[in-house]
Order: sequence, then C-alpha cells, then structure tokens
Amino acid sequence: MLPEISLDNSTFEEIVKKARSQIEQIYPTWTDYNYHDPGITILELFAFLKEAQQFYIDQTSDDIRKKFLQLMGISLKKRQASHTTIKLLSETRFTVPIGSKFYMNKLCFETIKQENILGDIIKYVIVKPKYGEIFKSKLRQMKDYGNMVVYPFGKKTGVGSEFFICLNEPLEKGKYYSFSILLDENYSVSRNLIKDINSFIPLSKIDITYFDGEKYSNVEYDDYTLGIIRSGEILFSVPTDMIYSVEEEIGGYFIKISLVEDNLDVAPAIKSISFNNINLIQKDTKAVFLDIDQLEFWKKDNIKIDYYYFDENNGCYINTTIDKAEKVAVYENDFYKNKILAIGNGLPNQSYNLPQNGIMSDNFEILVSSIRYKGFLRKWIKVDNFDSSKVDDCHYIVDEENNCIHFGNGIRGRMPEGEIIIVSCAFSMGKSGNIKAGQNIEFPYISDNLKGYSIYDAVGGANPETLEEGLIRVRDLLSNDERAVSENDYEEIIKKTPGLRIWDCKVLENSAFNDDKYENEVRIVVRPYSENRYAVLSKAYEKNILNHIMGKRLIGSSIRLYSPVYIEVEVYVQLRIKPQYIQAEKKIDIAVRDFFDKLNGFGPVINYGSLFACIDGLDEVMEIYTLYVDARGDQISRNSNGDVKLPPLGVLLLKKVDCIIIH
Repeated sequence: MLPEISLDNSTFEEIVKKARSQIEQIYPTWTDYNYHDPGITILELFAFLKEAQQFYIDQTSDDIRKKFLQLMGISLKKRQASHTTIKLLSETRFTVPIGSKFYMNKLCFETIKQENILGDIIKYVIVKPKYGEIFKSKLRQMKDYGNMVVYPFGKKTGVGSEFFICLNEPLEKGKYYSFSILLDENYSVSRNLIKDINSFIPLSKIDITYFDGEKYSNVEYDDYTLGIIRSGEILFSVPTDMIYSVEEEIGGYFIKISLVEDNLDVAPAIKSISFNNINLIQKDTKAVFLDIDQLEFWKKDNIKIDYYYFDENNGCYINTTIDKAEKVAVYENDFYKNKILAIGNGLPNQSYNLPQNGIMSDNFEILVSSIRYKGFLRKWIKVDNFDSSKVDDCHYIVDEENNCIHFGNGIRGRMPEGEIIIVSCAFSMGKSGNIKAGQNIEFPYISDNLKGYSIYDAVGGANPETLEEGLIRVRDLLSNDERAVSENDYEEIIKKTPGLRIWDCKVLENSAFNDDKYENEVRIVVRPYSENRYAVLSKAYEKNILNHIMGKRLIGSSIRLYSPVYIEVEVYVQLRIKPQYIQAEKKIDIAVRDFFDKLNGFGPVINYGSLFACIDGLDEVMEIYTLYVDARGDQISRNSNGDVKLPPLGVLLLKKVDCIIIH
C-alpha cells in the first residue's frame, strides 16, 4: 500500500517563521521584522492564505473518494435481495404465476418465474446402473427414512447408467416444469462454489428422455445441477404426449436420465426429489415494465395495467389501448395511486423520496411526461453519476442508501419538468432478508389451505455498500490479489477452482524430473477428492483447473498438471507385549495408522526410526523383534537407515498393518 501523504503539514507560525528567515537573502535592505511593519503584515496575510489552502487541499471529499474507486474499476455494490427455496405440500396440480407473493417473518418473497406444481405425482424411482444391481424405491420411502439416499447412477458410476422417474400422470406437452434435486453433500472435501456456469466444463453429461409410445425421445431442458453434481433444478418440457409404459414390472409415465459422459469425482447421492419446490427472491415488486406478450404470465387479480406504444419518430412512449399496445406497466392495486412520484419543477438538482424503504436500483424505471407535447412520455436512463452526462441527456441516479432519486443540474443531466411516472419498482430488505429455514409461510393470493416450508436458509441479501465499506473492500482486494507468482499462490488458487473437490496439490521442484524443462514451466501435481482415495486427474478436472489458473499466471509462463502416483504400503511388525494387556494388537494398529496419517502430501519420507519409536513407546510393548515397511511402486528409494522415500508425485496409502505377537 502507498503511504498516506499529509499536505496540511505546517502551522501558521511555522509558515511565518520560515518566510521571515528568507527575507535577508532575498531582500537584504529590509531590516524591520516587527509586527507593525506593513511588509510583515502582508507576509502574515499570505501565510494565512497558504495555511487555508493546504488545509482544503488535504481534505478528500466523498465524491473524490468515489472517483478513486472508479479509477480502480470498482463500483459500490447495490442492494441485493436474498433467495431461498420452499416446498409446497400439495397433492394436486396448480400453477403459481410469476411475481406471486409469499410471506415469511412478515417479509415478502416472490416467484421469479411461473411455476407448475405437480403435487404428489412421483410414484417410483428406478436405478439401472452400469455396475451393480437394479434398485427400485417408492418416493414415500425416501420421505419416511430421513437418512436414505438414492444413487441415480449407482455407487460406482459409468456411462450407460440410467435413472427412471415414474409418474402417476403424464405431463402436459409444451409446458415447462421444474424438477428439484437435493444432493447429499456430506464429504470431507466440499465442492467449490460455481459462480459462472458458462465457464465451467461439466464433469458429466446427461440425457433426459421420456417415452412417447414408440421410443424414449429427448426433452428440452436446462440443467442447473450441471450433470447432477450439485443440488438444483432441471427445467424441462416434453414436446409430445407421454405414453404409459412398464419398466422393471412398474407401470407409469417415465422420465429417464441417462449418464452419457462420466468424469464424476463422487457418485451423486440424491436425498430428495420434487416437482413441488419453488425458488423465491426476497423482494416486493410494486410495478414492472414489460413487453405486451409477457403480460399473460403476470396476470393476477390484484393488479392494474397501463398500456403504451412506442413512437419511433419522436422517441417517446404514448398511452394507448390494449389492442395497440407494445409495452405495459403492471401495478399492484395499492401502489397505483403512487405511480406519479412527483412533477418536475425544471430546477437544477431535483431529488425525490420514494414511497417505501428498500428501493432496488436494478428494478427501477421511470417515464417523464413532456410539457410541450401532451401525452408524450420519454424513458429516462439510470446512471451511476452525472460525470459523462450532457445538457440534454435524460439521466437520473437511484440513491439506494437514502431511498431517493436525483436529477442533473442542467449542465450535466437534464432537469425534468413534467410528471415523473414510476413504471417499474421493487423493494427489498437486503441483509435483513437472510432468514433461517423452516419458517411458516403465508399464501394470501394463492390458497388459504396450502401449506409449505422453506428448505434452505435465505442467503445473499445485502444492504447497499457504503463508501467506507467499499474502501475497505478495495484494500482487501489489493492485499489479497489472486495472482500466481509464488508456489503457494499456485497451490491456493488451484484448490479454489470452481466446481471441483481438490484434496491437495503441490508445485514440484525442477530437480524432481530428469527430462528437459522449459525455463518458465510450472509443474503441479493435483490430487482430486474421491471416496476410494485413488482419484486421478481427469480431462474435465484438468481443463477446469487450467481455465481457472491461466488468467492468473505470469505472462510467458506455462503450466503442466500431473496426476498423483499412489504408493501402497504395508507394515509388518513382530514384537512381544506385556502380559497384562489383552488388546495390545488393536492399539498398535491405531498407533501405526495415526503415524502414517501425518505423512500426508506428496513425496513423503517414511522415517524408519520414528516409526520404530512410535511403536516401542507404547505402554503395551515390551520388545520389538522385527519391523519392516513394504512399499510398492515406481521410483521408491531406501537409505541405509531403512527410511523409505516416495517419488515427488507419490501419495502414501497404508493398506495393512500385520502385527505378530510373540508371547
């Protein structure tokens, strides 16, 4: 970090004293330095001006500090609404329109798309794995046994594995449904969060089909589980009628999920599946500006609508009727009377407070009427500031922190004179919306008899970032800049690769290889997580790691990745124990395994003397006759002391402790 520089570093007395000391050199004939001398009076006047100037120069206003953030490419974060998932307990089908409101802890949560709830429609699930036996289960069994999981592709996955979902009734063709999957994530190494699914290379690929009477045909779908490697939903639609069929002596309407590419690190384990889950966002939408063809998804009982068409010649919107409309402003009944925020007065720097706290900038839009041309409404544009605004630019700022909007001064940004009409508006409680799971839910506009509960904690809600918080964030970014320079940088960045479970990784020394090495090549061994501990670096893992690290490495450097080499080790020990101990063999086994557990990482050395001391130090042991370490693998070396050194890529796996006790 650059040091903070103080420009206000001299007092009035110090400035006067310094100026008086220079008089003799500059003007030797000046001999009267007393306060009554007019020259001294003028000198003190300029000293006062200098002190005042340096004081104001040293002050940094909030506007200037915001400009510092902009120079670094940083903008203050806006208000963020929390999100969660709820399960509706329904036995029948029904449709939940987009924007439907649910209330938890007196907070409003909304649907973000139209949801088609199917009720108690899932009859059976069937697993036909590539390896292993066929498995069948009623969905009710998964509900009754809370710890029960279903492996859709078997405990050992393989291309060709199939997962069937048997439905009681067929799905309507052309209608979109959400199928939610909750996975068991109880692993010692968690999967890194995937923020950008477009940059992630899937570890698996699935096909989703349904029986159409002749064959299993493909459905149209969007897979947010990314090949069932994470909890999420699959949004799909069947293009033709589903036909009744029989699989494994079970009849119904089947959806089949097939594994067609397999680079999975762990076998997916499903805890629950449902067509009754709904994703919600914690906001209260009061108005929304839409294309006319989207209106059908928003039609509800408690709304009012204004219709507009766009006059291209004048670049304005004009009120019209439904048959001529291109755009619509949809309002909640209770907000319609507040749609006119204010009437512009044509003066500079106008500001207007919004009718409710928690405004969300991204959801806010206005039209401003023209005083010259009646009925003409121009859409004004949101900006972060007026720095680039010109005299006639119809710009405004949404101030989330103070819950108001600001207009320009006539030089930078136009000054409104007509009605300021809100056409899109939503409010959120930000951080306060992060509530715990299991909340009671109210459904005032859907059904009084409907029940449900939230599955997950609501997360992601945040208040508008203050300037001080933004400056602190920038300092953290500067001190924690993710650039691969040192060996530790490479290792830490690779461990955070999105979507992967990385057990360990290490940058290898040049001396570890006998072949020629490019001067700027970085060689890294990466051990993915797996339940059997023998994971190798798959092509999908390698591509994701390289995509993540390449933009962070030094220019001109290249990267080569290696899979671990697993070295199996067996320990043989022959000893005599004290007669009073009856479970000595078990304690020796535990002690040896604890010793080897500490030899993690790549290329460890098994120190014979330390292992001997570990066993000999047990209270149960009287005397050790023989101790031998059998290590199997390439490039293993031993020294005269009996120490075993594994190769640089080597990962030690203790397979057996053979303890022979001589009485």
